[in-house]
Amino acid sequence: MFKIGIFTTTRAEFGILSPVIELLNKSDYFDVKLFVGGAHLAEEYGKTISEIYSVGIEPTDTFDYLLNENTSSSLSKSLGIATIELSHIFSKHDFDYVCVLGDRYELLSIISNAILFNKPIIHIGGGEATEGLIDEQIRHMITKASHIHFTTTDEYRQKIINMGESRWRVHTSGAPTIDAIKLMKKKSKNEIFTELGLDANQPTALLTYHPVTLEFDVPVKDQIKNIFTALEKFDLQLLTTSPNIEVDRDEIITIIKNETLLNENYFFIESLGFKKYHNFLPHCILMIGNSSSGILEAPYYKIPTINIGRRQDGRMRHTSVIDTDYTSKSIANGIKEALSPSMKKKTETMQYKFGDGSAGQIIHDVLLKELKNKSLMHKQLIFAN
Repeated sequence: MFKIGIFTTTRAEFGILSPVIELLNKSDYFDVKLFVGGAHLAEEYGKTISEIYSVGIEPTDTFDYLLNENTSSSLSKSLGIATIELSHIFSKHDFDYVCVLGDRYELLSIISNAILFNKPIIHIGGGEATEGLIDEQIRHMITKASHIHFTTTDEYRQKIINMGESRWRVHTSGAPTIDAIKLMKKKSKNEIFTELGLDANQPTALLTYHPVTLEFDVPVKDQIKNIFTALEKFDLQLLTTSPNIEVDRDEIITIIKNETLLNENYFFIESLGFKKYHNFLPHCILMIGNSSSGILEAPYYKIPTINIGRRQDGRMRHTSVIDTDYTSKSIANGIKEALSPSMKKKTETMQYKFGDGSAGQIIHDVLLKELKNKSLMHKQLIFAN
């Protein structure tokens, strides 16, 4: 059996990984160990380890490393603590391969341990782009450290090959999140809105806004306040979720909470978790902010996305994604376009680009073949002439 250690540190990441975990667990060929850390363990981020237990998946072990601040210094210290905590996990548990997803900074502590413990790395979600973030650098660092890659599109696969990775190492799987969405038990609109304390009869928008770590021209407070200034022009019920653990997170939350107190139609929740999120999102009239979910998942439901600023620069787009700058005028124009009949017509006919719900099976089959490859640990740089 192939013994794989899968690592998760955030709610969104686990939601994407869960169908892969479940499928590998059911296979006769894989022994999966799940290691859970970061935001999953913290009350202030929703303590989403409870969601992992709720789907019947038992974590093998946990690693706690977060400090109480979201400054560059505290995040750097957290990364150091995570490296130490993970060294204990790598020493204690018996697994031969490491699997990670995405581009979060804390993945660097997992990757460094995998390199030092001589464990091949499986990376899901490479080849993408977020040019407004440090995640862009981190993603490509992980790609160059990894031995097997799974991408959401053929275009992203080609980008990894262009980075010098051997073709046999890079595979298009589509997005595992689509597997999870298709497998998930659905709730009615009335059920999920009642559960969240919302009015199911009102047109509703979802706001998720994260720090833009490479934006130096527009202060974060102006970025957020301009969103709410734009929203004042529309009669929408608004649910806002909290941003990722990054520098400026606390300032964003403070402004959002203040705005929520001023408007009885605005609501804030720390974390919806994967199940509530994907039961709620299909019933929204639009999504607004700068989350990758607006690029990847909202188009699956044919929900228009107002994508603000530079965070998602470089990612592939559906026609349902409306890009705006940080000004309230641009954002308001984006909302107006999202609510227009022409946008409704465009979204109804567009073809989804990021997979069909078979990612888990593709990942299973590729791993079954390629993990036996004697050349797995011996990487070469292969560039076209």
